[in-house]
Amino acid sequence: MKSVVTTVVTAADAAGRFPPQNDLEAVQGNIQRATARLEAAEKLAAGLDKVTKEAGDACFSKYPYLKQAGEAGENQVKVDKCYRDIAH
Repeated sequence: MKSVVTTVVTAADAAGRFPPQNDLEAVQGNIQRATARLEAAEKLAAGLDKVTKEAGDACFSKYPYLKQAGEAGENQVKVDKCYRDIAH
């Protein structure tokens, strides 16, 4: 994944110029919002297990046939694999 800084510098370098003011302001704004983005990511990561469980439960509730023989939720091992896949 490229950062805003990398993208701005690469584009300017390819054009053989310095980055324009508006691009530098975009980089500055991105840096200023970094703390808020990290905080949001930490909150999402902390609730991953809960979100995963709710999503899996919703799938099995909406599609009850998944619990039938030969389907994704026919036994606990397969159910656990479904939750694992949702988490990924």
